[in-house]
Amino acid sequence: MISKISCGVVIYDEISDIKRLIPLLKSELSQIQVEWVFILNHEESEIRQWIKTWILQNLPEAICLENPSNNLGYARQLVLEQASLDYIYMTDPDIELIPGSLNQLIHLAESDDILKNQPPIIGYSGTLLHKSNNSFLQNTYDVILKISKNIPFAFQTQQHSGLEKVDHIPSCHILLKKNDALKIGGFSPLFSKVGEDLDFSHRAYNENYRFSFLPTSQAIHYQNFGFDKWLYKVFLFGKVQIAVQKKNHSKGLRYYRLLPLVCLLGLVGFSILWTDLFYLFMFIAFMIGFLNIGFLGFILTFLSYSLGEFFEILSPTTELKNEAALQALNHDLASQVLKTNTSSSR
Repeated sequence: MISKISCGVVIYDEISDIKRLIPLLKSELSQIQVEWVFILNHEESEIRQWIKTWILQNLPEAICLENPSNNLGYARQLVLEQASLDYIYMTDPDIELIPGSLNQLIHLAESDDILKNQPPIIGYSGTLLHKSNNSFLQNTYDVILKISKNIPFAFQTQQHSGLEKVDHIPSCHILLKKNDALKIGGFSPLFSKVGEDLDFSHRAYNENYRFSFLPTSQAIHYQNFGFDKWLYKVFLFGKVQIAVQKKNHSKGLRYYRLLPLVCLLGLVGFSILWTDLFYLFMFIAFMIGFLNIGFLGFILTFLSYSLGEFFEILSPTTELKNEAALQALNHDLASQVLKTNTSSSR
């Protein structure tokens, strides 16, 4: 029986989102003892202090750590290290839980404790419904959601008809087993902006762990920005995919994650060998796209991701450090956090 969990949230400057999220979580977890862990992931001390003051006024017992390096991977790791309970629910301020969804994950974890599934389960999650006030982007999400129901190509937008064991779960809606997460190394500071969950899940898979995906556990992920920012974000996802593969190649690659790159190269080869057919194919694709704007968004999203993979191979931007350099980076980040939180508590 799980009677208490830790709840970890990484915050930048989304104070309005936090004011919406915390009451939802408190309502969801009203029958469970909660340990709150907040990581204030922002360079500006004034913003960190402003958010910290509000949190402690509303949750006096909360753990609030300032992370001035603004490193997302290290912020996730801080949640793991600061939480004292066996289960940690990780989420982000731009998430809205559908009522009952987190409790479903907790009940699933309770069942797993009894069944002792093999391969072992390291975390639990469910359906992420992407929402945006940008109509082009929302139509794109709707098309991706429809396609992913039949072809599970989008790891951030998975769709399954029933309970499934999967090899990746986004870190914005996940109930993690703390000890197992730390056992595989936790989250890496090498991925300071995006991809920290991809690297984590890749290592979990290599260590023979899996994630449980429960479709009825749903959360809304708000993505209220322009389509150009979305394409850039997806481009970075593609780049970090290659970086993760390089970093973990000694324990095995997951070749199917390179399919977008293979498709891009195949498309280039097709355009060279059969130019007229290529032009016809592109004309038909974009005509369908103009009839269904979401399909056009899907094509551009796919191209952006595959180009990210391609450019990371040609010109890597993620610096993959050796073990000694990685330990030095962790020590430096830990020193920044310690120094900042010691000085702010005076």
